[in-house]
Amino acid sequence: MAMATYDTAKTQFVKVGGLTFAYRQLGISHGIPLVFIPGFKQTMDHWDPALVNPLAAQRPVLLIDNAGVGRSEGDIPDTFAGWAAHYSAVINQILGQGNKVDVLGYSMGGCVAQLMALNAPEQVRRLVLCGTIPSSGDGVKPSPDGKAFKRLKAARTVQEERQAFEDGFFVQRSERSREAGKRAWERIANSRSDAGEVRCEPVPPGPAHKQALAFVRFMDKKNASEGSYDRLGQLRLPVLIANGCEDLLLPTDNSILIWKMLSFADARLHLFPDSGHGFLYQYADEFAKLVNDFLGGSSSSRGSRL
Repeated sequence: MAMATYDTAKTQFVKVGGLTFAYRQLGISHGIPLVFIPGFKQTMDHWDPALVNPLAAQRPVLLIDNAGVGRSEGDIPDTFAGWAAHYSAVINQILGQGNKVDVLGYSMGGCVAQLMALNAPEQVRRLVLCGTIPSSGDGVKPSPDGKAFKRLKAARTVQEERQAFEDGFFVQRSERSREAGKRAWERIANSRSDAGEVRCEPVPPGPAHKQALAFVRFMDKKNASEGSYDRLGQLRLPVLIANGCEDLLLPTDNSILIWKMLSFADARLHLFPDSGHGFLYQYADEFAKLVNDFLGGSSSSRGSRL
């Protein structure tokens, strides 16, 4: 039987806590599974096959639509801790209680991934944090341009989604970055053609507003106990933090701050040149190799690349 790829993996469903969750399993059949936690408005249909497939060639991969997203039932939880709890419960239902996973969280999904590692440390073996941010605290920097997020949140048509993606995720003064954005959009938009399934649209503005409110709550200092900032020092697992050097949506300084705060973890930092929030699309091949090396390699040394 041929290995399922991002383009061919069939959607499956599992019942957890009275809700039906959609998921896909792809990649090889043995090894520690890598769970992808997507960013704002993204479903399982909005990953880049140029990133996912090289990772799936080396390990099992698990994609999940959280409650209220894509093909999954229910409402979007109003806290990222609620998102994390759903992911952990679904993983246990699919793989069995006590099985460890590696977790790759992107953007808002990186906030959720932090909480998964903090709230279910027995479940998460290694953590990859992409273009993300801790909850509020000293040194945390908000976006310098709230318009980029607002355009993404308000986008309804395919053209509006594309424009928000290309303008907000890539460095506009760089022709190389802009062209990478156009190619990434085409890869994502034209993927899944061999699956025999209709692709999901991005999360529409109504539910996207609920996602945004969960982010606002995560970043509110009044809810620090539900955040990650004051708890990052508890993490003891290997962590890879990656970003572009010029992230407009969740500024790159926040990735550097997370690395600095993980003083008791085996943390390493990699910043990609001439790129922004969409670095993992712009450098899909190189980033996939970096992640494969991190997940499969030794965790004995702490290092950085700035």
